[in-house]
Amino acid sequence: MPAAPLAAEAPGPPHLTAAQRLIAAAPAVPPPSSEFRFDSPLGPRFTEPKQDAQRVAGRTILPLVWDACHSGAPAVRIPPGHYRFGKERWDRDGVIPALEFKGLQRPPEDPFTIDATGSTFWFDLPDDQAPTAHFALGFKDCRNIVFRGATLDRGTRGHVEGRIIQLDATGRRIEIELSPGLTVPEAFNHNQEQRIVPFKADGRFCAPLYALQAGGERLAYESISPGTRPGRYWVAMRAPALFETLRDPDWRRANGDLGVLEPGDGVSCVYAVSCAIELIGCANVTVDGVHVYLPKGWAAEWGGDGGHLWKNCYLGPRPGTSQWQGGEGFMFCATRRGTTLDNVTIRHTADDIANIHGYWGHVQTIAGQRVTFEPRPEFRRTVWRDLAIGDRLVFHHKTSGRRLGEAIVTASDADAVILDRSAEPFAEAIAEWPDHACRGWTIQNCRFEDDYQRLLIQTGSGIVRNCTFTRLGNAIELNSVMPYVEGGVPRDITIVDNSFTDVNPQPHGAAITVHARSFGAGLPPLGPIVIQGNTFVGSGGPAIQLEGVDGGTIVDNRFEGAWKRTAVARPQEPRQREAVCLERCTGIRVERNVVVDQGRQLAPDSSPETSGLGRDDRGAE
Repeated sequence: MPAAPLAAEAPGPPHLTAAQRLIAAAPAVPPPSSEFRFDSPLGPRFTEPKQDAQRVAGRTILPLVWDACHSGAPAVRIPPGHYRFGKERWDRDGVIPALEFKGLQRPPEDPFTIDATGSTFWFDLPDDQAPTAHFALGFKDCRNIVFRGATLDRGTRGHVEGRIIQLDATGRRIEIELSPGLTVPEAFNHNQEQRIVPFKADGRFCAPLYALQAGGERLAYESISPGTRPGRYWVAMRAPALFETLRDPDWRRANGDLGVLEPGDGVSCVYAVSCAIELIGCANVTVDGVHVYLPKGWAAEWGGDGGHLWKNCYLGPRPGTSQWQGGEGFMFCATRRGTTLDNVTIRHTADDIANIHGYWGHVQTIAGQRVTFEPRPEFRRTVWRDLAIGDRLVFHHKTSGRRLGEAIVTASDADAVILDRSAEPFAEAIAEWPDHACRGWTIQNCRFEDDYQRLLIQTGSGIVRNCTFTRLGNAIELNSVMPYVEGGVPRDITIVDNSFTDVNPQPHGAAITVHARSFGAGLPPLGPIVIQGNTFVGSGGPAIQLEGVDGGTIVDNRFEGAWKRTAVARPQEPRQREAVCLERCTGIRVERNVVVDQGRQLAPDSSPETSGLGRDDRGAE
């Protein structure tokens, strides 16, 4: 189990303001209950007259906040109650969320608090299918603002889910009894978000079945059509892989009830996507005690100085209801200073827990010291919008990953930057922007439970400490994928005093994985990385798998059940594995780790790289 919360270290990262440090030092608030039952009541519903009254009330929020902030008041209190908003709008500068606070700015020593404790903001967003996305609450060009206590929810649900009545393997379909308050779209566009998330009757995510996500087809559904009686629907799968897996006796022995679906369990059919809270071009915004219940409604930070704090927040299903899917994870995109997540709970996501990255600058043309980059939209609205004289660029070859050199921005115009040196060596390059890559992020004292996918880290420095990861389909993953638009090279990463239970429990799955497989040996080594004092229970393969890492320590960790799922689910594969796998790594110190090898699934310590893995075979089968 993780160590006690870091009370002595509560002041937090150095880039937090004094006001943020006080909030970070406040006691942790327990998350709401995680109990799930299909027979729980539907969430709040309102008559049309009440919804109209909520819309009228919603129109009072912006004037109330704006007047208080610009009068110099330290805070504004939004009266408790329900407020309702429509969909976002668009103008030449981009999206305007349904509720947008724009240009609220105060000095660090005099922050402004929006106290919405006891208030619920409802967003009536269309149930459009992805890749169309909708935007609920936004802060744009705001500085030193505290947003506290609000609940965010969605008037229409934007997904289909329900209790499994029967599985028809021959017809490749699942009959479900639709959960209350949900509707089925008339047609589907067959795009990337049209897939199922399987879960047990008590709300646990069937994490081993995430193995079927590979390739993008085996968890995709083709259609949803009326079932054997009113209120029931057939979910037709595109591929037979799910049913083949459920029939596999070795798979069932390896994973128990968590790896199978049966009548009485459930599926959530994803199709709509929304952003619940956006921080756009902001600095030192604090989101304190906010609950997000919007299905697949994620939070995001886009550009700006960053240095934000999320404290005592909850993103997940509305407790006490029959809704399984709820708030989504985070996107941290190209801020100058990294975010801090402290005592944040994320449950029942349909995608990543969090994604921390900058953006690659794809070189289009060079002339002398002048570099023009391809005008990719996310790059333009984050890095390009925020670039400044003195920014450092690191150039890598765009196909080999080989490091070509560094340069400093000395000037810029609408289309290009001017470097402090000749740009001729960088004609075939891709540029890393380390000053716009969320450096210095902290994730501490958080709970991630029954989530579909990973904590993806593409930049550093950063630390993950005193967190619990329970039943995740994928891992903490550090990677660097250069041809893609999201980018960075993870460096100086610390993962300490966390617990990992059934994380990436598919065959060969690791709870912590580091790789940069696009370029072989060309990419600069990742790391250093510190992995210390963690407990790993029930990973699918190794607990830790590192490739191409230069420098670090793996010490004082405890491993239980590594490789057991692979050995049982795939008995034909040789048993030659260890709890820690290192490939093309240098300078990694491995010592004082303990492996509990029940069933003796692991090989002896034959590699000098992993000689620090002691054995504790007490209770071995």
